[in-house]
Amino acid sequence: MTGREILVFTDSSRDPERNLRRESELFELFDAGGTADFLRFWVNSPCLVRGKARNHRYGWYDERLAAELRIPVVERSSGGGVVYHDEGNLNWSFFLKTDGTFLSPTRAFQRGSEHIIAALGSLGVGAVFSPPNRIDVRGRKVSGMAARSTARSLLVHGTLLLNADLGRLNQLCTPPPGSPPVSNLTEWSQHINADAVAEAVIEDLTAAGYRVTISDPAR
Repeated sequence: MTGREILVFTDSSRDPERNLRRESELFELFDAGGTADFLRFWVNSPCLVRGKARNHRYGWYDERLAAELRIPVVERSSGGGVVYHDEGNLNWSFFLKTDGTFLSPTRAFQRGSEHIIAALGSLGVGAVFSPPNRIDVRGRKVSGMAARSTARSLLVHGTLLLNADLGRLNQLCTPPPGSPPVSNLTEWSQHINADAVAEAVIEDLTAAGYRVTISDPAR
């Protein structure tokens, strides 16, 4: 992959509906072939984000409590269960071109998370990929992932719990069977934050041979 270009940008919006709509629009733009690979970082105000179908296998949520607390529920274009977002949760999205070769779900999630995991390692946090779609630290979940793909394109996006409201998360979300407890990354590194993670990811991409450009692909 030496010399392959990747665009990296941080979206400033905190609007969940706008951010999820833009995620879908960016994938359609990307799949049409108009851009290089890119990585988007983004943060939502408090909300629940669900896959395209009710899915107890991957986790659901307490619908009554969400309505009572007036927590908005927005839908993403990928599958999977329900996740909680707030300002302590950094979202990341890798948009990657493929050569048409089929990738198993496990391999797709490994590919989409490898630079996140490496970046966390450089920040002193020993994160590992846990099939089918998690990043764990010492037996605790710090990131969940979902994916969308075509013959030409792969989107892998995930959460990264930095300093999220875990009490609210655990109140609202029903975890999938076998999922470990969740933890914030600040439990292992008090100085970790969104800027530090983004910088570490860019450094790892550069070390891996990417030509990194800071640019929004839709502008």
